[in-house]
This record gives sequence, C-alpha cells and structure tokens, in this order.
Amino acid sequence: MEKNNPNKFKIIHVLSCEIVSLEGCEKGFITKEIIEKYCDVNSTTFFICGPQVMYDFVEKELNKFNLPVKRIRREAFGEIKDILKHPDFPKEVAEKTFKLKIHIGGLSKEIPAIATESVLVALERAKLAPPSKCRSGECGFCRSLLISGDVYVNPISDWRRLADKKFNYFHPCASYPTSDIEMKIPRNL
Repeated sequence: MEKNNPNKFKIIHVLSCEIVSLEGCEKGFITKEIIEKYCDVNSTTFFICGPQVMYDFVEKELNKFNLPVKRIRREAFGEIKDILKHPDFPKEVAEKTFKLKIHIGGLSKEIPAIATESVLVALERAKLAPPSKCRSGECGFCRSLLISGDVYVNPISDWRRLADKKFNYFHPCASYPTSDIEMKIPRNL
C-alpha cells in the first residue's frame, strides 16, 4: 500500500537476484527498513505469500514492529517441512514412535506415529483417508477431538479457536504426537 495514499494498492518489487534489470524496484530482501519506507505500519495489514524461507525471514522483520497477530496474514503454505527446526519442539521425543488409537465412524484402529511427522501424515500412511485440505492448520477441515494424550502444535500454525483449545480439539495436519494418543476423527464428507 502506498504510504501517502491509503486508498490505493501499490506493488513494490523487491528482487534478491544479483542482476536487477527492472526499473524502480528494491534490491535485496523485504526488511524492516523497506517495509517502513512503503507502509504506514500502524495501519497496515500484511499478507505473506511465498516459499517457507521467505516466510521465516519476513516474519522476523515484521516481529520488530510488535504487531498484533491478526494484522499478519499468511498463505496456507502446507505442512512444516522440518519440525525439529522449531525451538520449542520437545527434542527429547524426536526419535520416538507413539501409538495412536483412532476412532473414525464405526472403526477403531491403532497405528504408529513418528513424533516428527504430523498426525495427519501418520493417518494417511495407515490409509485411513482422514479429512484434510490446507495441511497447515488454517482451514479447520481436519479438526478432530483429542480424547487423551499430548500433541505439539506449532504456534505459527495454531489456528484453533479458543473453544477448540478449551474442549481439546486439534488439527492433525499441524500437530505432532508427543505421547500415545487417542482421538476421534469426523467422517470424511
């Protein structure tokens, strides 16, 4: 958005390539300084769309402004590729495999789940065909009930409503087992 005219949408190209042939663009990365140059940070909502490495960099730059979470939006970027890179993931469970007791429709089944794979991946590997869409915790389509046990939910992809947290619902696509768990999955529509 153009700083001097909030009613207009303006694209600013920021190119990180060595040779830049596009006139009027910024060179390098989207930094705090570039954001301040083109935006009134106090009245702007940001939408991040791109590869995960860009998300990581731009989010660090935006964190410097102490913005409310609701003012930073993200494209549904799919599952986290390496959960071990997240500093608050419990490293002591990284090599463990847990038992997942699943209830879906009239079926109950126990399956293995590796701590570093999402619960959704474990369900798919067991050919249970659970409901899923965004694979990043945003849409809530895979919303399931955690009957017992513990899962790690990455704070970046924790899009659960407060009521869901209170009543033990979670999104298997953005959750990782940290103990044996029992869960109930809604029927696939």
